[in-house]
Amino acid sequence: MKITGISLLTDSALTVTTDSGADAVNTGSGSQPSDGRRENSSTVFIGSRTLDWGSTLSIEAGEFKGFKDGDKIRISYQNTNESYHNVKIYSGNWANLNSGVLANGANNGGTFVPSRDSGELIYEPNAGEAESLRRNGLIMHGYGVRVTEISLSSSGSEGKTDNPSSGTAGTVTVASETVTSNPVPSAETGTPFGEHGKLHVNGAYLYDSRNQKYQLYGMSTHGLNFGHDFSRYVNREAFKTLRDDWNTNCIRLVLYPRDYNGYLNGGNRQELKKLICGGIDYATELGMYVIVDWHVHNYNPRETENEAVAFLSEISSRYAGYGNVLYEICNEPTGSDWNGVIKPYAEKVIPAIRKNAPESIIIVGTNTWSQDIEGPLSNPLSFGNVMYTFHFYAQTHTASFRKRVETAVKKGLPIFVTEFGTCDASGNGGFNKRQSEEWFKLLEKYGISHCNWSLSNKAETASAINSWCGKTSGWTPDDLTESGRLIYNHFRKLKR
Repeated sequence: MKITGISLLTDSALTVTTDSGADAVNTGSGSQPSDGRRENSSTVFIGSRTLDWGSTLSIEAGEFKGFKDGDKIRISYQNTNESYHNVKIYSGNWANLNSGVLANGANNGGTFVPSRDSGELIYEPNAGEAESLRRNGLIMHGYGVRVTEISLSSSGSEGKTDNPSSGTAGTVTVASETVTSNPVPSAETGTPFGEHGKLHVNGAYLYDSRNQKYQLYGMSTHGLNFGHDFSRYVNREAFKTLRDDWNTNCIRLVLYPRDYNGYLNGGNRQELKKLICGGIDYATELGMYVIVDWHVHNYNPRETENEAVAFLSEISSRYAGYGNVLYEICNEPTGSDWNGVIKPYAEKVIPAIRKNAPESIIIVGTNTWSQDIEGPLSNPLSFGNVMYTFHFYAQTHTASFRKRVETAVKKGLPIFVTEFGTCDASGNGGFNKRQSEEWFKLLEKYGISHCNWSLSNKAETASAINSWCGKTSGWTPDDLTESGRLIYNHFRKLKR
């Protein structure tokens, strides 16, 4: 059995401390409960594991080696939340298991709701799901449920059932959709993460879990530390609009360390972390990719290196193993030499993230408003799954800048345009449709990922939403600025 946060007790036992301090012990493949019941079952977990938004329980594929078509997963549980309790089960590749037969509960669109306050959920996977379990193991997530035992039983070893239901049955309505902490990444068919899974970098390109080239694109928030006028766009319906209407697969969450009300400049750190985590949770629930941006802006990033390590360590620990979360460790470290400042900074910060999220994509800014990509081109970082930032504003940065990007990509540098605008570099003036479209051609030609600045109604040219529009989701074309409409139409043409 494999559980996040385990510690080795003996050669044959593992323990995990739950939120309540209780221990869960893996008895080993094929072991039996002490009372000897169900001779044709093997117990793979005994203990006390409380499932909530921030926890998962994982069982390795080896435990399913002898799991056959028709065998069942039996979950002994107690509800810990009277009004809201459920369980979701996945194979180890985050494919939701919900097409088989469930007993003693209702299948509410892949969420299993127990029919009693305590008892046993029994799930019989279909043949495809059984094969996936043998290959990938099992992951369990839920809320308001304490799991005390998981066993695998072969055909014919039945337990007491209340209301068997097929994979499509169930009419239970669960409580509020509000996400308060990290839900598991969605593997639902049709969502970006559900279709493409964990990403990796190879050469100059980003690849999905099927080893196909993949391009991320979407909106960047404005500074979430600047107040409610900007942070209000971090909501589920806004992200859903961006996913379903704008056809995007990614959102960038911007947190300034030093600027007004910044994380290190008078801002409420707990509230700002809550905003970032809320954004990650909404994106995760919707199966979108999300960039956590430590928005170093025009200063030496080493000046806040320790704080960056602490913040990004905390976030990556909370979302360890989430294949949809990317980390941008310094937005625009202007005035900072690559060899002398930025690269040494990255060599300190990246290991802090990788300690928790060893396969995460990490994006590193470059000098001069993240345009000097020649630095990492001549002296790249040694870590894998690293990309380098290039920013442009179409009116200011034209053909010569596109040539620099094209040259770097052809030489194998993985570039991520984490911020771009359709106007001049001030963000307010000089909207240029033609130059923007020239950039779009280059980004599409090389599959370069990109995020537009910004998802806000600030009275400036770069904003996507008109200043008079108070909507925080469900925007119509009339609600959008000239820049917003251009971006909207661009995203809708791309293959998500």
